[in-house]
Amino acid sequence: MADITLDTGATSITIAGPKYPDEPGESAPVVVGRTMGGGIKVANLGSGTDFESPKLQFREMSNADYESLRDFIQDTCTWSVTSFTYTDPYSGSHTNMHYISGLSEFRRLRGKWNGTIDLAKDMSA
Repeated sequence: MADITLDTGATSITIAGPKYPDEPGESAPVVVGRTMGGGIKVANLGSGTDFESPKLQFREMSNADYESLRDFIQDTCTWSVTSFTYTDPYSGSHTNMHYISGLSEFRRLRGKWNGTIDLAKDMSA
């Protein structure tokens, strides 16, 4: 999975993308087309989620990435106070995002971190 970026304008972090950037059971939308030679081409249009309330499910996250994420949310964003731009694994940029919950539920297993964070888009901005 591609990297993601969280950016407040003053501070930015880039970490390995979540293993499951979409809700479980959903699939990313694609466009299927045919070539004149009889071949089939598939274009991935990115996540099916509208990203108003994404859940980012991290599995086997490195300690360095976990500490970057934790410090960004805790210190830079003061939990849910400061908004940030979330750039998803498909290079889509989502502005006015806020951390909602999940970081305290991350667990370390065999030296890797697992957990899910909930984000929400501030629709008033």
